[in-house]
Amino acid sequence: MKIRVALVEDQKKTREGLFFLLKNAMGIEVVGMFSTGEEAIDEIPKLKPDVVLIDLGLPGISGMEVIKRLKEHFPKMEMLVLTVYEDRKHLFSALKAGASGYLLKDSRPEEIVKAVREICSGSSPMSPKVARYVIEFFHGMRRKDGTEILTKREREILSGIADGLTSKKLAERLYISPHTVRTHIKKIYDKLHVHSKVEAVMKAKEKGIL
Repeated sequence: MKIRVALVEDQKKTREGLFFLLKNAMGIEVVGMFSTGEEAIDEIPKLKPDVVLIDLGLPGISGMEVIKRLKEHFPKMEMLVLTVYEDRKHLFSALKAGASGYLLKDSRPEEIVKAVREICSGSSPMSPKVARYVIEFFHGMRRKDGTEILTKREREILSGIADGLTSKKLAERLYISPHTVRTHIKKIYDKLHVHSKVEAVMKAKEKGIL
């Protein structure tokens, strides 16, 4: 089954370049292209893509708002940001809104294709420049005691997610089925009130769970 991708990019040249890049990538299908946030919010729910590859600097409704609205109604839909913004503010705002990946527009074509595949496998692809900010954020966190809202198994799975493991790899590590892993991840989302793996790890770090 092909990975269904929707593109949200206001620059025509960039949008068409991404279309041809992904159209010719094995196992990927572009199901829609949109130049504004308004179009994306109206049409993407009808298409139900697996991945939304989205710019943040859109005219009208911002890419950040598009991510937030789509994730509220389609929590399993993966949001992969492709942007020129490489600062902490945009990165963490996008992750908080529900993005699971964050690439810069200077990424090589093969990196973009790889990121689309990885995000559907449970990973959170990021350009090296912004990944450093996430690491620095985690290193700067102070552990808070007394927060035990997750079970031991759920903490083990969350720890594996923080290590970048896919559901399949987590299942192999813990000797359980991938379906069981996904069930635990859903419970983690519900307990932490989050919609993505990156957000779950950030929330767990904040609460001292990890």
